[in-house]
Parts: sequence; structure tokens; C-alpha cells
Amino acid sequence: MSETTNKDNAQDEKDLLAAALQAAGHGAWHWNLLDGSAWYSAGFRKMLGFSDSAEFSDRFETFASRVHPDDIGRVHHAVATHLDGEDKFDLEFRMRVKDGTWSWFRARGRSVVEDGKSTKMLGTLTEWPLSSARDQLAASASDKLAAALHDQSQSSRALEKARADLQIQNQELQRARATAEAATMSKSMFLANMSHEIRTPMTAILGFVDLLTEEQKDLAEREFIVNAIRRNGKHLLTIINDILDLSKIEAGGMGVEIISCAPLNIIQDVVSFMQPQALDRGLELFVELKSPIPETIETDPTRLRQILMNLIGNSIKFTEHGGVKVLVHFTNQPMEPRVEPDQSDAAPAANRIQVQVMDTGIGIDDVQRQKLFHPFTQADASTTRRFGGTGLGLTISRRLSRMLGGDIFSSSQAGLGSIFTVEIGIGNANLDRMITVLTPQTPVLLESKSKMQSEDPQQIIHNAKTSVLVAEDGEDNQRLMVHHLTRAGMKITVANNGHEAVDLAIAAQKQGRAPDVILMDMQMPVMDGYEATEKLRSLGWKGAIIAITAHAMNGDRDRCMKSGCDEYLTKPIEKDALIQAVQNLAKFKR
Repeated sequence: MSETTNKDNAQDEKDLLAAALQAAGHGAWHWNLLDGSAWYSAGFRKMLGFSDSAEFSDRFETFASRVHPDDIGRVHHAVATHLDGEDKFDLEFRMRVKDGTWSWFRARGRSVVEDGKSTKMLGTLTEWPLSSARDQLAASASDKLAAALHDQSQSSRALEKARADLQIQNQELQRARATAEAATMSKSMFLANMSHEIRTPMTAILGFVDLLTEEQKDLAEREFIVNAIRRNGKHLLTIINDILDLSKIEAGGMGVEIISCAPLNIIQDVVSFMQPQALDRGLELFVELKSPIPETIETDPTRLRQILMNLIGNSIKFTEHGGVKVLVHFTNQPMEPRVEPDQSDAAPAANRIQVQVMDTGIGIDDVQRQKLFHPFTQADASTTRRFGGTGLGLTISRRLSRMLGGDIFSSSQAGLGSIFTVEIGIGNANLDRMITVLTPQTPVLLESKSKMQSEDPQQIIHNAKTSVLVAEDGEDNQRLMVHHLTRAGMKITVANNGHEAVDLAIAAQKQGRAPDVILMDMQMPVMDGYEATEKLRSLGWKGAIIAITAHAMNGDRDRCMKSGCDEYLTKPIEKDALIQAVQNLAKFKR
């Protein structure tokens, strides 16, 4: 057989083997380790997307250039290890196919040794989807891990935020709890002090009433007892009024009525009214004008008078020697920052009237002074025992002054005296009309004056023409009003409820003897005073009706007036105020 024939047969066998491998899904390769040449079967090239040697040349470098950069080191190492006889050549790696993507392949082969030296390697190349699946699985796992880590990170952030929020909530709850506990303690202290302050004058009143029932009391002793009952009764009424005022302020129900008024007249009136108290204690009480002030201002004169009565009254009460000076001044300087401001406070006014009440009294130290503007607080317990009082007045006065665009400040030195300064806004006051000189005023003794009027024989004769219908269900109050009005010379008819009052008034009107004035208690059984008044007005009643009520809260007066009343008196009713109101309306309606 010729050499050519042998070569042809060898090529045929190689082609048949390559065809068989291709049919089995394998590609064949053959590397010459001496010169770097190579042979690749058609199936090998087809796996990589190539058709012939022009696209994929028969060189080892062509194969190596297609191996993934991350895998080429493993390929070279596997070849070297196999050639050293340490391991078989069998590994998986990635190659870049013609379209530029990467695919996984598995190469297996062996070396051919000639004359004791490896001269060539031959083997197969197979597409290896397991590695691709593994990559996809790893990628998927990696994505899932990344997603899980992302979710964990988000969860951690959410958990951290929830922890921070919870910590804030816990702090707020702790603050709320502390506030609630403080409020509860404050309420308990308030009730305990209120109970003490109410029971103290009540004990004196009831005790002295018992003394009156005893026999053999001379006139001087009986007068002392009656004065003690009256004094404690007025003190009890002051306590009740202070508690109501404070409650209205705390509840936001205390309003102020801003109108035009003369501030200096109000100040001098209060000083004149307080003058007898100062004289009884041997004290001087006078007003001094420090600088010109507006003739009129816009404020609430009732609340201003209430503040001044409290401050001047305190100074008189706590001063045993010397006197009290009331210094009046106009200021437009920035006001000192408010301590413990409240939502009911009005904005600080730019222009203000300043009234300083200066005394030479007992004074207090700075520690005790800080407590003065808290309810039921005085300098110490001995102060209360010695001078009396609830400690509500300053609290109310400060809140009122702030509602009027100002504030109250204090300074004091123990044993030397105190200065309490109140400032209030002046609204749209005319600063061109200023008062520069004080006009002296005569002290007004209101109680003595009204007492003389009510007991004037000529007035009693005049009152005999006045008829009054008293509508009151309380027997004691009924008898008291009847007694005062009868002694004043008036003719009295009594009704026990609103229904009786309407019937008696209309019947008397038909008979031509209608009462001049109806005193209408607003809280009665069967028919209350509001309904009775509205009924009378609907029936054409033109006579005067005075509301008598224990309701002294904000808005009660308006309610009485809207129902048809002409005047409004609150219980307990002073004798002179009752008689004066009846006389005024009887004269007006007659």
C-alpha cells in the first residue's frame, strides 16, 4: 500500500471520528506542543459559532484568546499540571462565542508522549450547561442575597426609626405622666387649701352664731359678735369669688371688655376707697404722678380696678409701720420677658401705664418671692396665720394684667418693704392729651354714705309708694329680702316660684295695682326665673324686673338680660345694693 493511500485512510478515520464526536455533541481538538499549531474539528468551530479556519485559525493562541480572562489562568494551570503527570486534563471554563456572549464549555484530553516527551495534546470540547445553570443559580442566589441584604438594611433602618420613635414616645409619656402627677398633686393641694380657707371663716361664723343664741349678752358684746360674723362672711365671699375667677381664667372663660376709660380716675378711686383701711392701721396711703399719662386709655376698667384693689390691699395688710405709695408712670420701654407665659396672655403692648405699689412692710426674700404668683401660696405658713388670705389674688392679678397686654413684677427686701409693679396696655390712646398734675380727691366712704341714705326717714316715706314682688323659693333669702325692703318702707308681695310670680303679677296688673319692681330669682322650681321673665314679657309686662342669682360666671349677666331682665344682682346681696337697685328702677319705670 502506498504512503499516499495510508495518509488518506488516516484522514478518513480522523474525519469519521470527528463526525462521530460531533454527532455525540462534542468537538475535537489537537494541539502541537512543539510549534503551537492546532487542528479543530468542524463541530468544535460550530459550537463557537464559526464555520471555517478563516474565522477560527488553527492555532492554540486562537483558542486561548477566546477563554474568559477569569478562567485562562485555570486553563494554563490545568495543561501544565497534566503535562507534569500530576492530574488529568478535565475542566470547565467560559469562552466568548462569535456573537460576543460567554458560554460554558468542558474540555477533556490527554497528552501524547513520543521519545519520552509530550509533543501534542488531543481531546474534546463539550457545551456544558450545568456550569451556566450554576452561574445563573449563583447569580440568582446573589441577587436574592443582595435583595435580602437590601431588605434587611431597610428593615434595620425601619427598626432603628421605630426604636427612636418609641424612645421619643416613652419620653413624651414620661413627661405626660410627670405632668399628670404634678397636676394631681396640685389639684389635691388646691382642694386641701380651699377646704381649709372655706372652713376657717365658716367655723367662726357658726361659732359666733351659737354665741348669739346664748342669753345675757350685752349690747357691746353682741355688736362684736355681729361684726365678726360679717367680717368672716365677707372673707368667705372673697375666697369664693377668687376661686371662681381663677377657675374661669384656667378654663379660658374669663374675658376682658376693652373700653375707653380714665386710668387716673380709677387709680384715685381705688386709693380713696382703701384709705379707711390704711388709716385704721395708722398708715399713709397716697398717689404720686411720676410722669404724664394719657387722659384716657383703652382697657378693661373693672379688671384694672380688681388688680389695683388686690395690690394696694396686700400692701396695707402686710405693712405695720410707715405707709404705701402708689406711683403712676407712662412707659414705652420693652417689657421684661414673662415668666411662665400662658396661651390666654395677650401680646405685650408697646405703650403701657405702669403703676408701682411701694410699701414699708415686712418684705420677703427672693426664694419666697418666686412662689407668690402660684395659687394658694404666700411667703410661708406663718404669713397665712398672721395676716390671713388665700394667696389667689396675685395669681389672678398677674393673669388679668397679661390679658390686658402687660404683666406684674415684684421686688422686695425682707424687713424693708416690697414693690409690686403692674403694667397694662393703653390701646389706641390719644398721646396728645396727657395729664401732668394730680387733682386731689376726697376719700369716699361708700358704705357709710349708702347706709345713711337707706335709713333716711324722708327716703323711707318716699319708698312707701313702691311695691315689690319678691319671687324667691329659698325661705331664708326670702325673709331677708322682705325684711330689708319692708324696713326701707316698701310694700312686699311674695311668690315661691316662677309660675306664682307670673300669676300674681298679671292678676295685680289687671286690678290696677301692678308691682313697680319684680325681684326674680333665676333658679326656682316649677318655673325658673328665665322662663317666668320671658313669659311676662310675652304677655306685655312693662314693669321692671331685677334678676337675683347665685350664678356669677362669665355670660350669666347676658343671659339674664336676654331673657328680659332690667338689672342683675348676685347673691349674697348686700342690703344697700338691693334697696338702691329697687329705688332706681322703681323711679325709672314709674
